[in-house]
Amino acid sequence: MTDLPSNPYNPLAWFVGDPVIGEGTWIGPFCLIDGSGGLVIGRGCDLAAGAQVYTHSSARRCASDRAVEVEYRPVRIGDCTFVGAGAVILMGVTVGSHCVIGAGAVVTSDIPDRSLAVGVPARVVGEVDPATGETRRYGDDSP
Repeated sequence: MTDLPSNPYNPLAWFVGDPVIGEGTWIGPFCLIDGSGGLVIGRGCDLAAGAQVYTHSSARRCASDRAVEVEYRPVRIGDCTFVGAGAVILMGVTVGSHCVIGAGAVVTSDIPDRSLAVGVPARVVGEVDPATGETRRYGDDSP
């Protein structure tokens, strides 16, 4: 078995580069945290098992027969944001504070503060109450 590089968050998570991670943030097992292009994760966040955050892409380099360099763009995740199991956050994205990103979502564009975002690609479908952590989908007026 190959030894994983050591990190202070989870021995079963893979880290690349030097991400800046806020106090009280939890990184679940099997997460991939790519800080090679600049990554800031706020305080009090949870990244559930298998979540992936990418700050680079080699797609254009590959498709161009190596004529184009690897692209790097920073990612920022605000304070107190939950990233669900298997969710993917792509390079160049900012996710606000007090957000919930649903399991399996693929975040390709910015998500504002206090948003519930789900799907592929992820879209904002509701809001988060930062006082209680409860989510409410838009158009859902039930108590």
